[in-house]
Amino acid sequence: MNRPHTPKVRLALLLNMIAPSRIPIYSTLSRQFDLLLLHGGQEANRDTWTDFAGKLPDARVVRAWGMQFPIQKKLDGQAFDIKFIHVTPGLIWHLLRFRPSAIISNEMGIRSMIALAYGTLFRIPVWIWWGGTLHTERNIGLSRKVLRKFISISADRWISYGQTSTEYLLKLGVKPDRIFESQNAVDDHRFITESQPLWDISPHPVVLYTGQFIERKGVVALLEAAATVQRNGREFSLLLVGNGRDKQRLKERAQSLGLKNIHFCPAQTPENMPSVYRSADLLVLPTLEDVWGLVANEAILSNLNVLCSKYAGCAPELFSPEHIFSPDDPQDFAQKLDNAISGRLAMPDRTRLRITEQLAQELVEDLNTHLHGGPAPSTVVGPSLRES
Repeated sequence: MNRPHTPKVRLALLLNMIAPSRIPIYSTLSRQFDLLLLHGGQEANRDTWTDFAGKLPDARVVRAWGMQFPIQKKLDGQAFDIKFIHVTPGLIWHLLRFRPSAIISNEMGIRSMIALAYGTLFRIPVWIWWGGTLHTERNIGLSRKVLRKFISISADRWISYGQTSTEYLLKLGVKPDRIFESQNAVDDHRFITESQPLWDISPHPVVLYTGQFIERKGVVALLEAAATVQRNGREFSLLLVGNGRDKQRLKERAQSLGLKNIHFCPAQTPENMPSVYRSADLLVLPTLEDVWGLVANEAILSNLNVLCSKYAGCAPELFSPEHIFSPDDPQDFAQKLDNAISGRLAMPDRTRLRITEQLAQELVEDLNTHLHGGPAPSTVVGPSLRES
């Protein structure tokens, strides 16, 4: 006798855009749930990202109608970053048609307010997937503080990027037992698979920066630290990979500093990134503000040594103190860079990096446990989460 088919739980996942690093986790969710992934479309500064919907054949992937507004962020009167605000009223139509049993919404903005309004009206749980840290959120205005306080009270459960994101949620007043602490992750298999270097660069060691060429990323501090180390007699190459409005200005700065063996290369597609890492010996993440810093994950998986800014959300979770520096302290930055270039820096502890497949399965278990009213799983905030 055939057992009756049990339909999958309908889960709506609300995002601003589909990031390639999240594909493995979204794929796991789509196999376990009837997944509707609603997004607002790729942003203009992600010119190497393509349409990833085809990589999620088990999910319904829909771009909801809406608009994107670029907002220039300034720090001390200078252009610091460009962020895109997504206003997507089309989410409402798709949620009404899909009738989800639960919603996950990314970050704390208009999208999450729509999710919470729907959850309240139809009495379904809403999770908020959160990545900000005490450092990245230090300068938010009063209106955003009020909005976040309301969301912190209203959301049923939280998914945090890692320890530094959890710290922010706790400061906001979210109870620890409402937080599922994950870790921001990439497609592990893409980077542990052997690949050929994209460029043959000498002399070694090759110091890599990859990311946007904008003030927030701290590239100027990297150029200045590299110039100091070169003046002290160290020989190495500097490889900078990316695009951004400050690229020409950075080239001019490198020239004025007299940097030798420096290479500026265009941003690469996600498929090419393993070969980018194989072209280098050391990754430097000099960011002045980042909720995580996925290039650090990618470098560790690619067997590169890493120097990481203390302002990256991943820093205390993935690295020991000798790998962490202050980008706004020129002496500290140059000393740590000199240690790495001269071979006095041990490789990062790879066991601090959690496996994406494991993270995805833990998230599925957490969703199932709370949707079916069971006890909290062992993957909530606490020492057991960090033993892996």
